[in-house]
Amino acid sequence: MKRKLVISACLAVLTLSSFGYYVFSHSSYPEAAIVGEWKEVSWVYDRNNVGEKVKQVIDAEERMDIANHLVIHEFENWTFRKNYSIKLHERTGKEHQAKWRLKDRGRILTLLNDDGTTEVYSVESLKKNELILHFDTDVHARGIVKITLKKMN
Repeated sequence: MKRKLVISACLAVLTLSSFGYYVFSHSSYPEAAIVGEWKEVSWVYDRNNVGEKVKQVIDAEERMDIANHLVIHEFENWTFRKNYSIKLHERTGKEHQAKWRLKDRGRILTLLNDDGTTEVYSVESLKKNELILHFDTDVHARGIVKITLKKMN
């Protein structure tokens, strides 16, 4: 009787350990999912400051006005590297280097620029081929801007 109890306990521990290993080894980490080259697809107002849902496309001139203090407003392709550096590419060939970090279990993306400024984005969604970022703006009291990026490779 005692031997059956010991064997059952050992099997239970082995089963739980195997299950735990499987879950942790097959889970996706946001840092791994974000690595790669991403292309900006759209900028839209997602919510206004009152919390109402709005869907208004942001044109190039307004985009410059919204993000004039941000580096990202000039760039269309974002390349996240494993060493936590990011290269931002413009159509004209202009490039910008920065460091990136995901915080709060992948819900906050921070970019640390060479000049010491930090840009903070809320990660609304990070899927295999789509990244949706939000940032708050006070321009024209419109509220939250949604940037959608698609993975290129």
